[in-house]
Amino acid sequence: MKNKVKILIILFVIQLSCSTSDPNTGDIRKIALKETKDVQPVSSFVSDIDYIELKYQGEIQPGRIQNVKLLDNEIIVKQLYGGETSLLRFSKRGEFLNQIGKNRIQNLRDIISYNNDFAVWDEAGIKIFSKNGEFQRKIFNVNEPGSRFFYSTGKFYLFHETNAPGYITEYTTEGKKENVFHPLKAEFENEGNPSVIELGKDNFHLFSPINDTIYAFSDQQLLPQYVFDGRPYPTYIEILKRVDSKSESEKIKYIRNNQHWKVRTYLENDNFIFIDYSLGSYPSNIIIRKSDWQISYVKEFINDIDGGVWDDPCYLSDKNELYIPLTSYQISGHTIKNKKRHEFDEQKEKALQSDNPVLLVCKLK
Repeated sequence: MKNKVKILIILFVIQLSCSTSDPNTGDIRKIALKETKDVQPVSSFVSDIDYIELKYQGEIQPGRIQNVKLLDNEIIVKQLYGGETSLLRFSKRGEFLNQIGKNRIQNLRDIISYNNDFAVWDEAGIKIFSKNGEFQRKIFNVNEPGSRFFYSTGKFYLFHETNAPGYITEYTTEGKKENVFHPLKAEFENEGNPSVIELGKDNFHLFSPINDTIYAFSDQQLLPQYVFDGRPYPTYIEILKRVDSKSESEKIKYIRNNQHWKVRTYLENDNFIFIDYSLGSYPSNIIIRKSDWQISYVKEFINDIDGGVWDDPCYLSDKNELYIPLTSYQISGHTIKNKKRHEFDEQKEKALQSDNPVLLVCKLK
C-alpha cells in the first residue's frame, strides 16, 4: 500500500512539473495576443523617417495601394484603380519606371524576382515578364487557389494556406507537381493578407491570417516556428472550428457575437517582427525585437518625429525599414502636432499640388 502511495505521489509531481513548464523552452515560440491601451510615440521605436513620393507618369493614375514590395532594390506597387489591378515599378526614390504586364495579367496573385526578370502568378499560371514589363513566356499552367508563391532551389512553391490541395505545393519549372505539404487538417475559405518572407537564402517564413502558426520552410521541410496564443479569447481559426458544422447564417451570428483575435498583418525580417492584430473592432500592434525577444504592445502610435501621419505598415525591408503607404488626401488633411522637425510641412505643400501617393519609410531601432 505504501509503495502504491509513493508511486502516485511521484506521478503527480511529474505531471505537475510538465504542466507548469515554460512554453517557450521548445523550438516553437509563443506570441501572446493581449489587450492594450498603450499609446506610444513613434520615436520610441523609430530612429528616422523618410518620405518617398511615387511619381506617376503618363496615362497611369494613382489608385488604392494594396501591397508594396522591394524587388532587386526597386519598389513594386500593386494597386487597384477603376476596378482593375495593376503592377507598377518605381525606382528606390519613387521615379516611375513602367507598368508590368499590361493587359497580360488576369486575377493577379503575386510577383517575385526570377533570374533577372519577374515571375508572376495569375489565374492562368506562372508567367515571366522582363524588367521593363514586357511579357516573355508562360512557364506553366496552374489553376489552384492561393495568393502568394516563392522560388527556391530551382522549384516554385505555391502557398494555398488552408485550401486544397495542401498548404504548399512544389512545382518544377516544367510545371510538374512534385510534392504537397499538409501540416493542417482544417480547410476554410482564406481571407486577409498572407505573407511569404525570405530570411536568408532558401529560408522562408509563411503567415496566413486563417492560421495560428507561422511556419518555416527550408530544406524541403515545413516546420512550425511561432504560434499565436490568444487566451482567454479564441483566435480566428479556433472560432471557425467551433462553427464549422453550423449553417452560414448561424456561423455569421456566432462569430459576430463572440469576441476573438484576428491577426491582420504579419511582417518579419532577421531583426524584427511587426504584427497588426485586433480583438473585435479594436486594432493593436506588436513589435518584437528578435535579438532579445523584447515585445512591445501598442494600441496607437503618435508620430512625434515630425507630427505627420501614421498608418498601417505593409512591408518590412531587410534594412529594418517599415513602408507605410499614404494618400495625398491623408497628408494634406492632417493637422500637425508634436513635431520635432519641419519635414512634414514640405509634404503637406507637395500633397496640395499633386495626387501622387507617398511611402512613409520608418527605420526601426
